[in-house]
Amino acid sequence: MVKHALRSLIAHKVRFLLTVAAVTIGVAFVAGTFVLSDTMGKAFDQLYAGLTKGVDVTVKAKAAYTDLSTQGQTRPLDERLVQDVAAVPGVSAAQGGVTGYALVLDKFGKPIQPGGAPTLGSSIGADRRLAGDFSFRAGRAPSGDREVVLDAGTARKAGYHVGDTARVVFQDGTRSFTVVGTVGFGQTDSLAGATLAGFDLPTAQHLLGKVGKVDGIDVLGDGTLTPEQLRAAVEARLPAEVQAQTGSEAASESSKAVRDGLGIFTKVLLVFAAVSLLVGSFVIWNTFNVIVAQRRRETALMRAVGATRAQVLTGIVLEALIVGMVSSLLGLLAGVGLAVGIRALLSAIGIDVPTTSAAVEPRTVLVALIVGVVVTLVAAVVPALAATRVAPVEALREAQAVGGGIGRRRTVIGTVSLALGLGGLAFCIASGGQPQLTALSALLAFAGLVIAGPLLARGVATLADRGRRGSGWRLAARNVGRSPQRAAATALALTIGLTVVTAVTVTAASTKASVADIVNEGNRSDLILKAAGQGAGFSPAVADVLRQRDDVKTVVQMRWTGAKVHDASAAVAALDTAGIEDVAELGLQQGGLSDFRDGTMLVSSKEATKLGVTSGAKITVQFPETGTHTFRVAGIFEHDSLIGTGYVIPLTDFARNVTSTLDEAVLVRDAPGADPAAVQAGIEKALATDYPNVQVQNGSQLTEESQKSIDQLLGMVTALLLLAVIVAILGIVNTLVLSVVERTRELGLMRAVGATRRQVRTVVRRESILMSLLGAVTGIALGTVTGVALSRAMVENGIRTISVPVPTLVVYIVVAAAVGALAAIGPARRASRVDVLKAVTVE
Repeated sequence: MVKHALRSLIAHKVRFLLTVAAVTIGVAFVAGTFVLSDTMGKAFDQLYAGLTKGVDVTVKAKAAYTDLSTQGQTRPLDERLVQDVAAVPGVSAAQGGVTGYALVLDKFGKPIQPGGAPTLGSSIGADRRLAGDFSFRAGRAPSGDREVVLDAGTARKAGYHVGDTARVVFQDGTRSFTVVGTVGFGQTDSLAGATLAGFDLPTAQHLLGKVGKVDGIDVLGDGTLTPEQLRAAVEARLPAEVQAQTGSEAASESSKAVRDGLGIFTKVLLVFAAVSLLVGSFVIWNTFNVIVAQRRRETALMRAVGATRAQVLTGIVLEALIVGMVSSLLGLLAGVGLAVGIRALLSAIGIDVPTTSAAVEPRTVLVALIVGVVVTLVAAVVPALAATRVAPVEALREAQAVGGGIGRRRTVIGTVSLALGLGGLAFCIASGGQPQLTALSALLAFAGLVIAGPLLARGVATLADRGRRGSGWRLAARNVGRSPQRAAATALALTIGLTVVTAVTVTAASTKASVADIVNEGNRSDLILKAAGQGAGFSPAVADVLRQRDDVKTVVQMRWTGAKVHDASAAVAALDTAGIEDVAELGLQQGGLSDFRDGTMLVSSKEATKLGVTSGAKITVQFPETGTHTFRVAGIFEHDSLIGTGYVIPLTDFARNVTSTLDEAVLVRDAPGADPAAVQAGIEKALATDYPNVQVQNGSQLTEESQKSIDQLLGMVTALLLLAVIVAILGIVNTLVLSVVERTRELGLMRAVGATRRQVRTVVRRESILMSLLGAVTGIALGTVTGVALSRAMVENGIRTISVPVPTLVVYIVVAAAVGALAAIGPARRASRVDVLKAVTVE
């Protein structure tokens, strides 16, 4: 049976290659996802290991808790603790350091702001023994308050060389420095994509607002103690709120936090990979179904000469196994290239991803092999079992085309499943706020499409069976109607991809339509200032600049931090207690802004309902730097879209619990009688030189920018789903190739009775278009209903306007028809070249 399986695959090379390609793409997506995440994890492992090389022990404050949103955020330490640590027996050197916000401007005054990575200011340690992989590419260490060193990557982007004057934005303003050196980290020129401006310790402490403080202490032992012993000795001298770790422990902890974050990224990409694999499984299932049907006579002959059912099953399973193995190996190789492509896609939308040499872990190889083989075998098992039921007597019959009726049970089950699924989606649309039921109903509706698909295929064939007798459309429609199961299976591969694409498109369109409501709800401000791009905030000095202007009435600063409210992770905002009513209409339902002061909190009605609290109640908030504090609820408000969270505390309380003073946004109300356009232009001019990273926008501009961000995200999702659509196209090509082989005699007879090659090509091409349209229409219809239901499920997130982008969906249908025509080029050409004499003698 092994020889028979190999000969069968070799004899049908095109079919084999198309089937392999369908699985390879899905496996490549899985492998590429793991390769990319492992490569990024490896890059961070190398980075943190290099930074702690030579460091035996590190000292820092204990975090109250650590999660993905806070990443071990801690309070600075008293600088005097450095001397205490240095005095511990076994310590050769102890060196404190600080880090903070520093945004480098290029030669033209534009910010060097990497997407997703921080903009850091840092002290440069004087003791080179504790420098790890940190090294100078050019120049020397900074000394004094006029000198800076830049990481080599940032210096290159900004166009700076040693001796140039560079401008850097800090929390309290902008200053100019002489570049005296460029630095690197091991073999890389940047700190995992972040920008770095380095200063001597006293200068860094002053610029970063940490005079008399250090963020951490690096310790070098004298060799008399192991790192673990030295850690214990140092920890014995530390206050209770401070901890010591070995250098390797600190590197592992930092790397683990990053890998936990990458885990979410990996899961998102694996969802797209699963869609591609699901589409591929339909292609395989359909392919083996057609193969088994076409080889019924061959299988019957094998049974007649003594082959058992087990041997027949083994032969087909071996074919599937070979396809799966080859697909897995090719997918693994393609995955490395795909990882590079995904990284380029992320970079194109402004997300810088650190990387190093490709990391292909044994787990990745094993998963690729398992996924490729299992998906192929599972998809092929039902057709294989069908082949075992072929009776030997069928060897005496002529080969028959793939066809068959649609059973009553299948019709009933498919129709009921589809009706229940669509009914569930309709209920979700009517009621709103039903995300779980929406997902379940969509799955049930799709299952109904799978089961009832042949009915739909036959319906499409009936609709297309129009026109003059013998026309291309009528012949194509009847070919689809003769084999509705095959046509439906082919179309459903495309349905999967377009269902997801359409659902995402409708949800994105609804979000875009709702953005104006989200931005304007409760907004009384004339201007909103925020950091450009993906910046992590901007200097609070910007608010001071605005308060000095005569054309500005009210300035309210807003900041954000991660915290735990009643032990649940949440975002907590902070606002000035004065002037809120000028820039925001919160829609207070209980309490009042007059009660909003130190030790109090405003809570949205949605969060208040979840917590079961009312005005005057106590709420516990745990900050990562300072631990747990109790706040009294000063008011319950309705409109939280402007603020972006349901928890608001005063800026004074924020400052006591969070080290960072960066503003997330500044809300501005113009002075009475001031010209809005003139005020905006004046503020932009005032900030252009020293704070070019700050965007000044009115409500309509903020809405437009938010909509552009949604379009950008939609483009990325569509690009990732494109692989699933490609798999579906391969399925159409594969089905047509098999169909041409199956109908060799029929095609020969058509040519014998006068059909031209062009007419034969037309029939095959139109059959492909019908299957593409079937997949497109069902996918777009189900995707539209699902997208509307998803939008209604997110009504609490501000999506209150439903928008169905009809022109875009029409384009999808037109493109699907064009894809069907293109997919048929090869099979149609092959059909038109059938040898008439040989074809009419085929049994």
